[in-house]
Amino acid sequence: MGMAQAISRHLAEMNNSVVPPATGRIVREIRKTISSRSSRRWLRKLAFKWKEVRKGVYNDGHERDDVKQYWNEIFLPFLRELQPALMKWDQDLCPISNQQLLSGELAPVVMVTQDECTFNANDGRHFIWTHEDHQPLRKKGRGQGLHVSDLLTPIGRLGDEAACEILKCGGDV
Repeated sequence: MGMAQAISRHLAEMNNSVVPPATGRIVREIRKTISSRSSRRWLRKLAFKWKEVRKGVYNDGHERDDVKQYWNEIFLPFLRELQPALMKWDQDLCPISNQQLLSGELAPVVMVTQDECTFNANDGRHFIWTHEDHQPLRKKGRGQGLHVSDLLTPIGRLGDEAACEILKCGGDV
């Protein structure tokens, strides 16, 4: 929930709370609240800005010279050679049986790939309201994480849960 929604919700909660009567004074309950849009306008007037906060630069290494050389000279030529023998499916996910078999192969080849990703507790929000004088404090570490690894075929996941591996990593495991 953003800061503007939090302000609007706080005012609504204040309106629903019981106000004790003051001695000798008439207490009038406030039944109005402000919209999220009004909250955003007031935040801007108070010198807050909605901006992106980044923690660092990510470099996956796919553009290194040795990686490009491997892809162009070994991996992609191997895939082109394998292409005629790869199993194909129609729109109803039924196998098409006109594949060419490679020499020594008994059946068409099914491509199985690995997909993996990591989710961390301190990934955090990328856009927040910040005051122009202050930089928000963010945790330095990535915190507790989940690493998910699964095997995929052209028509979906390989098996149900058997091929999927979920590992806890980092933080207090």
